[in-house]
Amino acid sequence: MRFLGATLLAVGLTGLLASPALAEKRVALVLGNANYQNVVHLTNPSTDATLLADTLKQARFDVVTLRVDLKGNEMRRALRDFGDKARDADVAVIYYAGHGMEVDGTNFLIPVDAVLERDTDVYDEAIPIDRLLIAVEPAKQLRLIILDACRDNPFAKTMKRSIAMRAIGQGLAKVEPTSPNTMIAFAAKAGFTAFDGDGKDSPYALALTAHLTKPGLDIRKAFGFVRDEVLKATNNRQEPFIYGSLGGNDVALVPAPAPQAAPTVADRNEAIRRDYELAERVGTREAWDFFLATYPNGFYSNLASAQRNKLAAEEKARAAIDERERLAAGGARQAEQANAAAQAKAAEDARLEAEKLKAQEEAKVAQAERANAAAQAKAAEDARIAAEKAKKSDNERAAREHAAAEKKAQEAAAQAKAAEEARLVAEKATQERIARAEADARAAAEKAKAAEAARLAEEARAAELQKSIDAAKAAEAARASAVKAQDQKLALLSPPDKPDDGRPAADQVPRLLLTELRRVGCFTGSIDGSWNDDARRSLDRFNKSAGTKLDTRLASLDALDLVRGKGARVCPLVCDYGYRADGDSCVKIVCQAGFELGEDNNCRKATKKPLQAKGDAKGGDAKPGEAPPAAAKSAPAAPSGSGELSRCGATSCSGALSGCLRKSDAIGGDPGKCQARYQYCLQTGTFDGRFCHHTGLARN
Repeated sequence: MRFLGATLLAVGLTGLLASPALAEKRVALVLGNANYQNVVHLTNPSTDATLLADTLKQARFDVVTLRVDLKGNEMRRALRDFGDKARDADVAVIYYAGHGMEVDGTNFLIPVDAVLERDTDVYDEAIPIDRLLIAVEPAKQLRLIILDACRDNPFAKTMKRSIAMRAIGQGLAKVEPTSPNTMIAFAAKAGFTAFDGDGKDSPYALALTAHLTKPGLDIRKAFGFVRDEVLKATNNRQEPFIYGSLGGNDVALVPAPAPQAAPTVADRNEAIRRDYELAERVGTREAWDFFLATYPNGFYSNLASAQRNKLAAEEKARAAIDERERLAAGGARQAEQANAAAQAKAAEDARLEAEKLKAQEEAKVAQAERANAAAQAKAAEDARIAAEKAKKSDNERAAREHAAAEKKAQEAAAQAKAAEEARLVAEKATQERIARAEADARAAAEKAKAAEAARLAEEARAAELQKSIDAAKAAEAARASAVKAQDQKLALLSPPDKPDDGRPAADQVPRLLLTELRRVGCFTGSIDGSWNDDARRSLDRFNKSAGTKLDTRLASLDALDLVRGKGARVCPLVCDYGYRADGDSCVKIVCQAGFELGEDNNCRKATKKPLQAKGDAKGGDAKPGEAPPAAAKSAPAAPSGSGELSRCGATSCSGALSGCLRKSDAIGGDPGKCQARYQYCLQTGTFDGRFCHHTGLARN
């Protein structure tokens, strides 16, 4: 009886204390090809595969299939069988160690019976990596392919190329799996080869066994540790690499052990209560003794002690009754019967007292359970109130955030409205500016049109004037040509004392030099063959403009050759008063309304002019370069003009010009201004007093 009660209680406690855990189904296929039939054998793949298979078995994988030295058909059959095992699996792993190669961007695994005479044989004799992806595809949580096949490819050295441009790479090519929760690990980075190491196992296989099956370690972190260890073992010559992506949760190849949750007081009391009920159903002193041995202290322990005492009292009462019946049956004396009756009565009283104590204890249990239920209800109510408060706080916070967002939106709308109004104002202002600019442009265009018409008219007059000047120059050139022809004729009639070397005579050099100086724009006077002050000034202007240092005191053959070497104008164009230089021609200066031409040949505000004689007015019509009228050659009739010339000590405009030129040479001034004043004198009979008020300035 005691054995049965103890057994039932032990079984019940074991069933209550133990909780079953749901385990994932994990399957693995490990392949190692080392003994190739047509190329040199490999040393590591078979030992690496065996090492990894043992590691997965120790990690309690449900299925670990190890196959070594497989031919082509055997590899295909192994992959097909593994695909069937992966259909109801949560995790599927394929590990391959052996030769592999890449052709046109596709990776292939090579069986031990492959020949590969041509590059196209790889499609018939090798296994593409896509076949491995198909085998692991049914797994629900993780699909992992580990390729330790990045070794030097011995087939590439003897393989014939059917197409010269077909790429056969070193190592394996980069691959990106398309299925979710799929990861492909290479022993070496794409395009690089792996090392077998000095021992029986490769550095990559040793690193995998050290980190891949650590309980609870995320697989990405595990491969990171593998990478670091292989880099260290190979002196950074081999870097493992992984392709594919997983979700945000940790994915461990071996799950971490479930942590033992600390039992709460309520859970512990519930377990004790279940054990108490089980002992009560057994109803023996042995069951209660076993319960008290398991739980020596506590409320239910007191109840168990009362139950055990009750059973002891009942057993004692039954023993007394049995003894009384025995004595009565055997004809015992009355005293013995009375004694037995008293004992029976005492036993009955003890039983009743035990039942009373049991009832009291059960009442206490009920009260404790009600208090526990009330405490749980209060805790639930407090949790509900706290949740409502949290919800209310969240609602208030959301309302504040909503109000703030609305306020911000209103402010943004107001800012947008203000910006739109500002944009409209700016656009209106821009349109007004454009309209004003267009009006100003039209007015400017009309003004420019009028100015252009005036300019064309002035250019026509200037062209007529230039035509007259060109005619005068042509006449001068014809005269010079005639003089030259006459000189040549005289030279023929009077042969020189020494042989002619082709150079001009000394008396011809001044005339020829002045002709060349006029051509380059440095001389404007008449050419009479003499080397006078005007000729020296023209050569000095040439020196200043051309940057030369010719001697101006005489006309030399060196100066003549140097001036002849200039192909274009050297001295700047000096125009008459009232004209300005425009390229190689002079253009008349036209002043705006209310302005007049000043003494410095620039426009200035108009001033009241002195009255002029009729002869002076006619003299003003003379063009630059033409001889002035007869009345202008003599002293002007106007008193102011003759007075100015008399005060300058000159009796004619040409005399004043000579004095002005001498003064310009003395002070380094611009002789062009003298020419302008000279033309002004020809027109008005007045020479600017500021240039001739010094004593003796205009002496001829």
